[in-house]
Amino acid sequence: MSKIVGIDLGTTFSAIAELDDLGNPEVLSDPENNNRITRSAVYIGRDKAIVGDKAVDAAVTSRKSTILEVKSEMENNVVWSTKEGEWIEKEGKKDIKGYVPSQISSIILSKLKDYTSGVKKAVVTVPAMFAEAARAATLDAAKLAKLDVELINEPTAAVLHYANLPGASVNGRVLIFDLGGGTFDITIANVKGKKVDVITSVGDKHLGGRRFDEEIIKILDKKYKKAKSKGLDNPLKDEKLFTIAERIKKILSNKDKATEIIEGPKGPHKIDVSRKEFEDSIDTYIEKIKMLMEEALERADCKPNNISQTLLVGGSTRMPIVNQVITKIMKKAPVKGVNVDEAVACGAAIYAGLQNKDSLNSAQKKAISNVELNDVCNFYFGTLMYAHDRERNIGGTVNDCVIPRDTQLPCSVTKNYQVMFDDQKEIDCTVTQSEGEESDVEFVMVIAKEPLKLSKNAKAEDPIEVTYSYDTNGMMHCIFQDMKSKKKHEISLKPEGSKDFKELKDNLDFEIE
Repeated sequence: MSKIVGIDLGTTFSAIAELDDLGNPEVLSDPENNNRITRSAVYIGRDKAIVGDKAVDAAVTSRKSTILEVKSEMENNVVWSTKEGEWIEKEGKKDIKGYVPSQISSIILSKLKDYTSGVKKAVVTVPAMFAEAARAATLDAAKLAKLDVELINEPTAAVLHYANLPGASVNGRVLIFDLGGGTFDITIANVKGKKVDVITSVGDKHLGGRRFDEEIIKILDKKYKKAKSKGLDNPLKDEKLFTIAERIKKILSNKDKATEIIEGPKGPHKIDVSRKEFEDSIDTYIEKIKMLMEEALERADCKPNNISQTLLVGGSTRMPIVNQVITKIMKKAPVKGVNVDEAVACGAAIYAGLQNKDSLNSAQKKAISNVELNDVCNFYFGTLMYAHDRERNIGGTVNDCVIPRDTQLPCSVTKNYQVMFDDQKEIDCTVTQSEGEESDVEFVMVIAKEPLKLSKNAKAEDPIEVTYSYDTNGMMHCIFQDMKSKKKHEISLKPEGSKDFKELKDNLDFEIE
């Protein structure tokens, strides 16, 4: 029987977990070093790829061949150029030699799945605010790693883990605060026993520990320059400095001051960094965190005293300033005691069991028998229409929302539109996605656009009915129907990855270690 696993594919660290024989999630260790979390770093050599700490070490001397933070590029049309050592936009360019984000992520997934044997199916986590393009690229990565995969949002996976802990005391309306190495999500959910009902999610795809490390590097560069009259060489491209900055950040989570010897163009120099200096340097990010917390509460239509507990997820939640902000806004300290680096992977393993009960033994089935998850739509989905302002006699194409964000899944919504003019031949069946309720077409992403032929002799104002149905598996079915002729066009949307799969696979023929 093939194994099923849950994978937290993180920006800076990743982890893999499975259900043990009794149905409890268990994080798997790297057999080489017994590490339970793996650096999401990839070094690509001539005939092999290296994943983890060794890849980070290689970045010091072979930066062009080492890829870090690939998750931040998953929704972008970019290639890691092994010649330039950076991400390059593919648009309008040909024959760029390198690797797209899904290929790099597949190498990390392949490394993780080799921590055990017989893995065929997995649940991989993604940030709640990952757009369709990023989700599709994640599915490409899984397919390249020979995994049959389903996706789950990271904070949703985490709350599943919290709710299923032995003797769990998590109940009521909870706030999941997920601050990792590269992304930040807040989810508010109702928990009753092992049943989880998600209410809303907000987040920032580019806010996390790596940004905090950059601020420490800026402090080091400024102090080195003041002492030596010359700054560090390209400090934000120096992976050795990032390693030092990360070490300083961890020290400052427990002490008021950290000291490091920094090597630079004018020789070594001892530099002290205080906790206050660090916290002042990340004030902009802290304000963004506060703003998103307030937004989540507002969207859930609740006040801090309506939240029973704040649940921490992600390594960056160990920072004292983060705990202080949470305590100040929520009027109570967050829940501690769970390994914040492993909660997402453990929740993903629980969800993997829930989705693949036929692969479980009787004890595992019993352990998750009362688990239930109800999620929401994290984006606005709409269509493009022509709107005319008669008073000002102006008009243009606008976006119109069909399914609002935070709609409980599954759902089905129907809206009515009209043919624009007499003898119109066809309409564009356009499906859009956006983080906000946008009418401006500049701020929405078109994820599907196909034509519907209209009836002969179509008249202006003939009715067009549009129905979007969205299920719990992330499948959206869209129907555009000409109500006069009853002709209709159907679009099924599910992140399925790239159609050019062979092209993705062709240059990945090397050993992974």
